[in-house]
Amino acid sequence: MSFMRKILQQFLILYLLTLNLSAFEQNGVKSGNMKISATLSSNQDNDDYNTADFYSQIGYFYNNSIEFLIGLQLEEKQKEIYYTPSIGANYYFYNSPIITPYIGGQIFYKNTSNEYIREKKGDKFYIGTHLFISEDVAITPEYGVIYLDFDTEKGTYFNTFLTYFF
Repeated sequence: MSFMRKILQQFLILYLLTLNLSAFEQNGVKSGNMKISATLSSNQDNDDYNTADFYSQIGYFYNNSIEFLIGLQLEEKQKEIYYTPSIGANYYFYNSPIITPYIGGQIFYKNTSNEYIREKKGDKFYIGTHLFISEDVAITPEYGVIYLDFDTEKGTYFNTFLTYFF
């Protein structure tokens, strides 16, 4: 009898979790909406020091599948502040109230206030998903690869953004 009781408890818990997850309609990835994302992340580059940085993005949804982005990354490495503005686009290939995966790419320009350090240009390609925790808020894990001068692989990254849609 205790075995059946445990199974019923597990089904009840699973049912309540599913009921809670489908209780809202996603208000995020829709034509005309905007989003703000921010993260504190860590990079492990192939030929550089490990860093911690702050990265933020503003996105505009052209339609339910295409989003245009403007981003800014601030990074402190060896007591030097680096700034990296970027532009890009994401393509959403599946929309649901809870999970909305995407692929995307961005072009960036990295520079610093130190006159002896040269600027870097490149691009990055990534895959991610919005995991909605409410109608307007999502946790967004993203994994990608970074290229310098559009041909040399610099390394990979994993970020988890907190995203607000409006």
